[in-house]
Amino acid sequence: MKGVVLKTGKNVVLDDIDIPQIAENEVLARVKRAGICGTDLKLYTGNYHIDNKALPVVIGHEFIGEVVEVGEKVTKVSVGDRIVAQPTYSSCQECRYCHSGEFNLCTTRKRIGFDYDGVFTQFVKLNEQQVYTVPDTISDDAGALIEPLTVAVRGVYKANVKPTDTVVIIGPGTIGLFTALVAKQFGARVIVYGTLADAGRLEIAARMGVDMVDMSGDLLEVLRKKNLTVDTVFECSGNVNGVNLGLTILRPKGQFVQIGTSSKMVNISFMDIAYKELNVTGSISAVKEDWHTAINLMEKLQSKALLIVKKYLDLKDFEKGFEECLNNGGPKILFTPHPR
Repeated sequence: MKGVVLKTGKNVVLDDIDIPQIAENEVLARVKRAGICGTDLKLYTGNYHIDNKALPVVIGHEFIGEVVEVGEKVTKVSVGDRIVAQPTYSSCQECRYCHSGEFNLCTTRKRIGFDYDGVFTQFVKLNEQQVYTVPDTISDDAGALIEPLTVAVRGVYKANVKPTDTVVIIGPGTIGLFTALVAKQFGARVIVYGTLADAGRLEIAARMGVDMVDMSGDLLEVLRKKNLTVDTVFECSGNVNGVNLGLTILRPKGQFVQIGTSSKMVNISFMDIAYKELNVTGSISAVKEDWHTAINLMEKLQSKALLIVKKYLDLKDFEKGFEECLNNGGPKILFTPHPR
């Protein structure tokens, strides 16, 4: 079969690979849809640290698939089930974080698309414990978006969002747009902020039903003129300007959740945190309850979630998809390793 393989550094190629052989506790799934994530782009450009011992490795971790084979000890799923999977293939099961179910914080966790072959291929091997079944009420296209929705769910649930709150999402990529969708479920006023380059993504946010979008370059002044006080910021860009803007616009004792990531050191206005006694936290990946919540939410929100999908590509066109995303395309391009 074909797979999009990271070999060394920036060397990502479409290569011939073997269909995986599964062990007794593993599942083999046929990949139906697979989405390009920001971390895939960083792997493609050589801007994401990865253990060289894992190379070569098939990248990609956002997908929906169909079970085609199960190991003899697998009981969670059966052949024919439609599934999604958390990226974490394994964790140590011994540290304080694994004991509390927060395997996303385990320092030795291993992930598909990074440490094990991922989903930019036709068949993927998974640990039974990482998979979740998807109801027939969710389409394949929407199912491929469940993984990024889990990231948004974890981020929003880190904060105490109330119906009377004003929430600002900085960075209208996939995660930012999904964070806006989740925040709206709490009844809050939701504002999505981006740059002029984000005009298309902000249009999607408006179609999703957020209360306001802005790309003025002076959000603080816009908020002042509208007499709006910001209770919570979800920073989804990972950009230093976005981080500092979020800290600046928050009211005293406001909530700041950092969801976006950066490969570079970010210098922040630390005194804003001290002088305003801000509640600052980070959010990374997702845990089991986030997956169950996201699957339930996707049943309700899939028509809006699908607004982010720009196009579908065959694996042979992976470079076209990656380059388009790098040039502010998307926000979401889905691969279809098998005919639709």
